Amino acid sequence: MNYIFRSKFGSEGYELKIGLWRFCEQIENLGYECGDIICKGSACSKLYSARAFVILACIMSAISALLLFACAAISDNTRRILLMAGKGLAFVSLIMGIIGVALGINFCTEAISETKLNWGASAIIGIIAIVVNFCGAITSVLIK
Repeated sequence: MNYIFRSKFGSEGYELKIGLWRFCEQIENLGYECGDIICKGSACSKLYSARAFVILACIMSAISALLLFACAAISDNTRRILLMAGKGLAFVSLIMGIIGVALGINFCTEAISETKLNWGASAIIGIIAIVVNFCGAITSVLIK
């Protein structure tokens, strides 16, 4: 998941997009040139933490969904253990997602702090994913 912010520098046609894994800069009349982010300095801890939390949130969310679906298919005593594990993982995923998206947006805003920033589609989708994850966590509590 990339959190992309558009930054306009001195010339009209220049645009720089920074994400958690890659960056892209616009080259006049040629399109975009993209590359991997090579992290140096104090911002590296935020970048690596944001990556880790976003990845773990996705993994925990998938495991939680699988456990809750398995809980619906099973009708014995194991169902209660799967249900509790699924509910717990849903909330763990929510917390990890909130931390990951917050760190990612903070890293991207500090990476190019001298210019005006606009949120890209990926940053907005990250926030929407947190809202959907919150709804899923609340829904998992209502399952009996």
